[in-house]
Amino acid sequence: MTTTTAAAGTRAEERRGRGHDDGNGARTRPRSRTSRTALLAFVAVAIGFGIGGVVTVTTHTSATSPSIGAPAVDTEAIPQLEQTAQRNPADISTWQKLGLAYLHRAVATYNPDDYDLSQRAFDRADALTPDQDETLLGRGALALSRHQFAQALQLGARVSSRNPFQSDALAIVVDANVELGHYDQAQRVLQDLIDRRPGLPAYSRASYLLELHGDNAAALQAMRQAEIAGSTSAYDIATVVTFQGDIELARGRYDAAAQRYDTALRLQPDHVNATVGRARVSAVQGQLARAVDSLTTLTQRVPLPAAVILLGDLQAMQGRSADAAQSYALVRAINRLQQSAGQVTDLEMAVFEADHGDPATALDLARRAYVERPDNVYVDDALAWSLLRSGDVASARSEIARAERLGTADPMIHYHAAAIAEAAGDTSAARASITKVVASNPWFSFRLHSDVLALASRLGVGVPSPP
Repeated sequence: MTTTTAAAGTRAEERRGRGHDDGNGARTRPRSRTSRTALLAFVAVAIGFGIGGVVTVTTHTSATSPSIGAPAVDTEAIPQLEQTAQRNPADISTWQKLGLAYLHRAVATYNPDDYDLSQRAFDRADALTPDQDETLLGRGALALSRHQFAQALQLGARVSSRNPFQSDALAIVVDANVELGHYDQAQRVLQDLIDRRPGLPAYSRASYLLELHGDNAAALQAMRQAEIAGSTSAYDIATVVTFQGDIELARGRYDAAAQRYDTALRLQPDHVNATVGRARVSAVQGQLARAVDSLTTLTQRVPLPAAVILLGDLQAMQGRSADAAQSYALVRAINRLQQSAGQVTDLEMAVFEADHGDPATALDLARRAYVERPDNVYVDDALAWSLLRSGDVASARSEIARAERLGTADPMIHYHAAAIAEAAGDTSAARASITKVVASNPWFSFRLHSDVLALASRLGVGVPSPP
């Protein structure tokens, strides 16, 4: 086929925010875009290690697709790897594998402590033999997971410059360029990756670029090819199927999304993002108590901010304002732990604070994110939304135009554009944008759903009843 190409809170809350790690947990706002990058980064190194133009994707089955390196790292092997490292601390390979295993567990369980353990393992590997490709690739994936995208780009590019055929380095360079907003460069490198190593890592990245450029139907097709390409890891396949559910959800195809999430959970019963997606669909379909129960159970073991935010929003819909406030406080407590583990969370927290907190705080966070990634459409969107919340309509309108420049078919961006246009007095533009929201998924945010309905009503745009 041819397609065109992430302050309040008590000590007890902070301990809860760390979550319980039994070594068996499994890992993108609705879906966080940088969450997707963390997942894709690990898929790249776990398998491989150990749209301005056109990206051409040729169908391959799991039987004919070139394999990329070794099987995925098993987090259950961490105790054995730790024992091996104690017995033979000069074995660089063990430290590299341990760094990846800790990273996988961090991505799977959202435990911030594991990021530090991963870094320490890679530091030990570097101390034994500096500048090894395997260590640099692990560090690159770690940097992506921490949202340190400029550093990830440097690390991936260093390996790629020495070995242009290193597919994992290409994957890291693609991810870093996407998150930095260098979409044309990401597309060029992705085409190299597809040409050299077609398979799950390449197709899943093609899907994301297609989604960013507004072609969700092609994005879903590419993600299905990623599933067909296969993996030795049920977790990887469950992650890809979950992404399919996310795309269906963004298109307002709730039954199809539920089917994809259910499939992912059959493959990996504790898959975090699939659990969150399924809860979201349940809430849209009127099963609010089921969704809240599922998220309550999940957030007691996994400190995923997106899940806690969704739980708080659903609790607020139930009239449980005290419980919702506690959930929002927990989000801020988790964020402090994430920051202490080296994660950069300015973008995610800017959107959270704009909807749930102080507009001035949101604007400060959005501006900090913009300094690091001024070309990323989601950073542009967060800044635009924070500017509107702070009362600067003119600046908000300039920024939302940048956020829309790729044609991304995200109902959140379209709603922000509609609200900004209405505030600027441009009823025609507001109506066009809110029409896109109601035609796709007016339930993209439970916190903002009543605002979506009110804006659509003011603009004379009908909203379909929930499924």
